[in-house]
Amino acid sequence: MKIDLVISLFDKDISWLKDITNKNVYPVIYRKGDIASHKQEVVIEPNVGRDVHTFFYHILHNYDKLADVTFFVQDYPFDHWGDLIEILNSETWEEKATLKNGGYYGFHNNTLGTAWSTPIQGWLDTNQHGSGKVLVCNNDGSPQDLVNNIDVNEYWSKYFTNNPPSVYEFMPGGHFGVTKEQVRLRPKEFYERIVQDLATIDNMPWIIERLECYIFSNLYDNN
Repeated sequence: MKIDLVISLFDKDISWLKDITNKNVYPVIYRKGDIASHKQEVVIEPNVGRDVHTFFYHILHNYDKLADVTFFVQDYPFDHWGDLIEILNSETWEEKATLKNGGYYGFHNNTLGTAWSTPIQGWLDTNQHGSGKVLVCNNDGSPQDLVNNIDVNEYWSKYFTNNPPSVYEFMPGGHFGVTKEQVRLRPKEFYERIVQDLATIDNMPWIIERLECYIFSNLYDNN
């Protein structure tokens, strides 16, 4: 099984890659809005849409040649995914997902005691694997997001034909893994719309973060 590790790089040290010993994991590095420092880096300009834009950019431009599984992470992912290295080196990484739906795997773990480590209103008490928990939010992003003026239902209606959920489950930081089969449940044009919205609408990264597990679900029909 080939596993691509897509990294959205801006200004962090990614020397942690040397700790990945799983020979099936292949880093794919995207640098946002700067000159590549290594020949294997892909430069994305302009720097728009935060890390989420990078993730869906990769899906769009590699739709027909995706790895068996692709993981998507920030350049310093450990605030939200403290045991990333352990999971990537594990043969049973599927069992360690915090939120799992078919071939979609959401990860959240606060072993470093950093962001989101204190229980707050909006955590979903779940028996799924991982020491992290699933976050839930209302249509306006509350209680976690009170500053970005997001309307999740508006974009739910843009992407899906089904009625929206009463609350949205999501992974803080938006780190996830997904199989190529799960990605291809939706046509390439679906991801083109998402990439375009991420590049042009300021609050889209926070909206897509909350829609992520639904995008890669076969339970909801795309619009």
